Amino acid sequence: MTIESYLRTDLLPATLTTERVKVQIIAETQFNEIVRNSEDNRSTTPMAAKNINETMELILDAINHYQEREEKTQDARVIVSYEEPDEEATLEKITITIEDRDAGIYGQGAPLQGKVRNLKPILREVKDDPDAPGYKLAILGYWYDNILGLTCWARTNKAANARALWLENLMEEYNWFFRLSGVSRILYQGRGKDRTKSFSNNIFYGRPVLYYVKTENIRALRQKTLEQIYIRYAQDTTLTTS
Repeated sequence: MTIESYLRTDLLPATLTTERVKVQIIAETQFNEIVRNSEDNRSTTPMAAKNINETMELILDAINHYQEREEKTQDARVIVSYEEPDEEATLEKITITIEDRDAGIYGQGAPLQGKVRNLKPILREVKDDPDAPGYKLAILGYWYDNILGLTCWARTNKAANARALWLENLMEEYNWFFRLSGVSRILYQGRGKDRTKSFSNNIFYGRPVLYYVKTENIRALRQKTLEQIYIRYAQDTTLTTS
């Protein structure tokens, strides 16, 4: 439900109903201030920027597509999941987990080496709001530095090692695909510590492959919304004090 759908203008203070221009000026001032504080660094990606959840889905899609190209039968395919193997698992598995996540670091050097983090929004563009004629719309982004763990699970050490090498080749081959799809950077970070999971007499061997991933969360800032919030706040204040 939008603010407009339950806003009762008869409950607004007289100063707001009779001085609508004042409300618009307040909203426009706040909008311009947020944009001004966000315009030092502009960010771009070839397509719409992807957040971390969307990036993990892209990796899943790439793995499945790679297996289709190999013409693997369904029974021979590795399973991709966010859950580790359980006692009922019979096939090889690749699990995707977020090992670390922090506000993104600025700079063109090595990942995670800079000193300035993205602690405020970065302006991407300002345009006319298509849903509110006469108002502006700003697109803001937040950079994040992530470490993803892609763990290859198998019933033997040999099979787990082979699957990890297979995955490394796949990720390198599809790097262009991730970039084109809106992921700023995906960089190989090496292997993690070998793992095992035991169930009765069954053992799964895990080989974590680590990747640095730079993602961006995008949000829209609408001048009209700021105006609506101000009016709603004034309405609530009036009801509380009446």
